[in-house]
Amino acid sequence: MANASHVELYQNLSAEWSFHDDNHKLWWHSTAPMFAHMLQSTNYDLASQRHHLKIYKKAIIPMLGAYPTSDRPRWMSILTRYGNPFELCLDCSSNAVSYTYEPISSLTGTADDPYNTHAIWDALHRLQEFQPDINLEWFTHFKKALTLSSEESVSLLETSIVGDQIKTQNKLAMELKDDHFVVKTFMYPALKSLVTNKSIHDLIFDAAHDLSLSYPSIATPLKVLDEYLKSRAPNSTVMPRLLSCDLVDPSESRIKIYLMENMVTLTTLEDLWTLGGRRNDSSTLEGLDALRKLWSLINLPSKFCSYPAGYLSRDDPVNEQLPLMADFTLHPNDPIPEPQVYFQTFGRRDAKLTKGLTIFFERQGWSKIAQSYENDLRSW
Repeated sequence: MANASHVELYQNLSAEWSFHDDNHKLWWHSTAPMFAHMLQSTNYDLASQRHHLKIYKKAIIPMLGAYPTSDRPRWMSILTRYGNPFELCLDCSSNAVSYTYEPISSLTGTADDPYNTHAIWDALHRLQEFQPDINLEWFTHFKKALTLSSEESVSLLETSIVGDQIKTQNKLAMELKDDHFVVKTFMYPALKSLVTNKSIHDLIFDAAHDLSLSYPSIATPLKVLDEYLKSRAPNSTVMPRLLSCDLVDPSESRIKIYLMENMVTLTTLEDLWTLGGRRNDSSTLEGLDALRKLWSLINLPSKFCSYPAGYLSRDDPVNEQLPLMADFTLHPNDPIPEPQVYFQTFGRRDAKLTKGLTIFFERQGWSKIAQSYENDLRSW
C-alpha cells in the first residue's frame, strides 16, 4: 500500500472502516475521494494522508448533520450557497490542504439550540482527542462576545426578526500539516447584533479591543483598521462581517477581521489592499501588481453586489455575483494590518476563467498547480 493511489487509499479505508449511519456513509463517499486526491497531489506522505482522513471520518463527519438531499429539512450553513456545512480548500502558495465546516448536532435548529450556538463545543472536544493542545482562551473570549448565549437564543426565538436571515454563528477550519493540524474558528455576530442592538462593527471591534487590554500588541493594528473603516463613512460600501482566530497559544495566534465590500471594482479592491493608502511598502505594492494582473485575467464584472438572501437549491441555475471579501490579520509585530483578498468566482465555470487562473499560477511560479489545475477541476 506504500504506493497506493488516492483511489486505492479511499477504497481501502472505506472497506476498513464501518459507519454509524447512512448520513455518515454518504458524507464519506461524496467527499473522501476528492479529499484523498488533494492530499496526494499536494505531497502529503501516506501516513499523513491516513491520519487526516481518519480525523475527518472520526471527528468531523459526525458533526456535519444530515446529508443534503432535496426531500428533507436540514440546518443551512453560510459556508456554501447551497447551505452545505463542509468545504475543502487548496492553498496554492503553500501547496497545503485545509477544510472548513460548521459543526451541527442533533439539537441544532431545535428549541434547545435554535441558532446552533452549542454544537461547536462538542466538535472541539472531539478534535482534542486527537490533539490535546488546542488552546481555547481566545475562542472562549470571542465566543461569549460575538455569539448568542442560551438566554439570548430564547429571547430571539420569541421574536420574528430573524426571518430568513443566515443563522450561522460559528464554524471551524482545519489547516493540515504533515502530522498535525491547526484549528481556526470563525465568528459571525449578525444574530448577536439583533439581540444587543449593537452594530456588527462595534461588536467585533469592542471584542478585539477588550482582548487588547490583556494583549496590547494587537491594539495598534486594530486601531488602524478601525480608522480605515471610519474613513470610508458615511456612504461606505464595506463593512465588517466576521472575525477569526487560531486556537493555539495566544503568543502565536492570529486574529483576522473580515470585511465585505459590495462594490466589486478594481478601484475598491486596490483600496482594500492598501487600506486606503496606509500600506505602501514594497511587498504591498508587489502584491497590488499581482492583484491587478489577476483581475484582468478573471474578468469579474464591475458592479454593486449585495450578498443574496437565503440559499440555492441543488437544481437552481446559478446567476448571481457575490461581493468582494478581504481579511486583515492583526500582527503583534506589525502596526499595519496585513490584507488578504478573495475573488468570489462562485457560479463561473467557463473556460476563460480556468485559463486565466492557470496563467496566473504560471506567472506566480506555481508550476505544478498550473500544469494540473484544469485536469484536477474535471476530476473533482
